[in-house]
Amino acid sequence: MSTDVPATPDAPVPDFRAGFVALAGRPNAGKSTLLNHVLGAHLAITSDKPQTTRNRIVGIHNTDDMQAVLIDTPGLHKARSRLNRALVDVATAALTEADVTCWVVDAVPLARNAQNKPDRSPLTRAHTIVGGILRDNSRGPVIIALNKVDRCHRGWLLPVIGAFSQQFPDMTVVPVSAKKGTGVDGLVDVWRNHLAEGPPLYPPDQWTEASERFLVAELVREQLFRLTKQEVPYATAVEVEKFDEGPPQADGSRGRVEIYCRIWVERGGQKGIIIGKGGAMLREIGQNARHNIADLLDARVHLELHVSVKQGWSESPHMLHELGIS
Repeated sequence: MSTDVPATPDAPVPDFRAGFVALAGRPNAGKSTLLNHVLGAHLAITSDKPQTTRNRIVGIHNTDDMQAVLIDTPGLHKARSRLNRALVDVATAALTEADVTCWVVDAVPLARNAQNKPDRSPLTRAHTIVGGILRDNSRGPVIIALNKVDRCHRGWLLPVIGAFSQQFPDMTVVPVSAKKGTGVDGLVDVWRNHLAEGPPLYPPDQWTEASERFLVAELVREQLFRLTKQEVPYATAVEVEKFDEGPPQADGSRGRVEIYCRIWVERGGQKGIIIGKGGAMLREIGQNARHNIADLLDARVHLELHVSVKQGWSESPHMLHELGIS
């Protein structure tokens, strides 16, 4: 007869591990894509433009033997404006809170460096600087997620991995493709090995700290990044002014949600670009965002977008605080 004690909801799981993992690195390295893949949900917005993430975004990855609380951070970059300085502060602050830091690196330019200049280290000065920041500010170990390896010739990845191992010998390198999922399970296993044994930090059915209002604003901002060009998306911010939920439907499903968002820009010309000829651009932004918001909320959504000019909002401490960027 078996002597195993069956697991119960209140009984601790043997060797259960829990803790915080900060996703850090340069802009456009794939941090948000990695977060979304691990969670299996669209939490952090993505685009092909750098510096898309502005806020600390927390996603909670639950398995039978682990709860990894993932902190997606803005990209580390040379900050000139008050907004960009605030973003770097948000990123570095997360390092001091996390049990593990995952340094997400775009492998593509490094593999190209290894191919074109095989007699030199493929790492750039930026990698040396970022690696130093992560080493000096991280509370726990740093794991390097060498991302986008699906776009690199395998032979040129080996000198890249060797260069990281030589320059940062205390860091573990894990090749992954956040977009395709290659190597991500192994990366998560490495995170788990560095988390302490202990109970979950959040309820097992919770998958994010973010409010629905915050996620709605991010989904609108995602479309601004995907559909507008040059400096326009960087000069925009989204504020949810109204979020009203109607009564439940007869079948018990969620009622219709009325949402009004204010898109802030810094100049009149940017407002014109976002609205577009005859309002075409604003309609496309709204249609795309509404579809994603309806999926997120699992409800019918009425979304209205309004564009207003506030000169110098990105240099205003009050505006940055109101938008949660501080």
